[in-house]
Amino acid sequence: MAITTRPITEGEVPVFQKWLRRGFGGDPSDDGAEEEREAERFRALAPLERTVAAFDGDAMVGTLATYPLDVTVPGFATLAMAGTTMVTVQPTHRRRGVLTAMMRDHLDDAIGRGEALAGLWASEGAIYGRYGFGPATERDEVDAVQTHIEVSGPGGEMRFIDLDQAAAELAPVYDAVASMRPGMLSRTRGWWERSKLYDSPRDRGSMSAPRVAVHHTAGIADGYTLYDQKGGWDEGFGNGELRVWEVIATTEQAHTGLWRFLTNIDLFPRVKYWNMPVDDPLRWKVTDARHLVRKRHDGMWIRVLDVPVALAARTFAAAGTIRLGIADPFLPNIAGTYELTVSDGRGECRRTDRSADIALDIADLGSLYLGGGHAIAAARAGRITGSDQAVIQLSRMFHGDLDPWCPEIF
Repeated sequence: MAITTRPITEGEVPVFQKWLRRGFGGDPSDDGAEEEREAERFRALAPLERTVAAFDGDAMVGTLATYPLDVTVPGFATLAMAGTTMVTVQPTHRRRGVLTAMMRDHLDDAIGRGEALAGLWASEGAIYGRYGFGPATERDEVDAVQTHIEVSGPGGEMRFIDLDQAAAELAPVYDAVASMRPGMLSRTRGWWERSKLYDSPRDRGSMSAPRVAVHHTAGIADGYTLYDQKGGWDEGFGNGELRVWEVIATTEQAHTGLWRFLTNIDLFPRVKYWNMPVDDPLRWKVTDARHLVRKRHDGMWIRVLDVPVALAARTFAAAGTIRLGIADPFLPNIAGTYELTVSDGRGECRRTDRSADIALDIADLGSLYLGGGHAIAAARAGRITGSDQAVIQLSRMFHGDLDPWCPEIF
């Protein structure tokens, strides 16, 4: 039977959630109240008209949803982005074009709404390049032991706040940082309450409820951290683990104070942070950076849906004109040659019939878009082609001063 795709209805939310969880190896809860709470959260974050479900007859075999997001781009502007999320295909229907059909609906819808970008976190890195997504941010996974590091520098005062009070107090701090850092997402009050600060006992596992600690300098909140913890003992000594969700600071003093706090909690010597910015200064503030063990991973992936709009929205580090020959096998209407002219940091982009200076795939443009990609390395790997001079110019134009960072999986 042919696979069909369409948005889900209100009554299909529980079925969508069931197969979404099944796709990631989970099961529905036995608690009816918890299931309804999850369904209400789903409806608040993901517009039903922007879901895509795949059906084999009456059976739902694939899921996809869109979060309407705004992302900071180089130059401190924000751009509307379709947040690609909740993507599953049941193992009974692999290799039947289910994901391709859902992704086509999803991206066509985003284009129709005027969104110049789509973004996602890839469950598997090999999947999304063929749909035009390229890894645009990176993250460091950090593992540290208190007894081996000491954070130096001045800090301010710390205090705890309750989870239900956190959105109002944390939002101004977050917004100040998000306006400056490419890759960060704008957060509405609803996103704070139903995503970032959402506490689901079912999802905690062996960890505690989330903790919220705020840093103050001269009575002003200038940083915060979200974390949870798990107690443990080893031959009579505290050997607990502290898992950091997020560290956001508007000043270096706040950054120092937050990390001094996190690395000095009694009975919890092991500190783990899954998503540190790759240019975070912590390694320069500890006494022995070798004990700050870091592993590099990809973060958010970007798919450019409107090349002229996306390039005009951001700033560039070098002036000049360059013509980009862009291949786009999945959305061939986007493919073509585009001339980008940059003056005083701003770019104008239009299609052209002139020959390209650079040839690249739309996924590689996505990797470069937020300013953290490496055009020269991509050229050495054969992903970008052009003269040495053109590749160097491309690198200088697109690379930003701040490495892009996305602080949350969506």
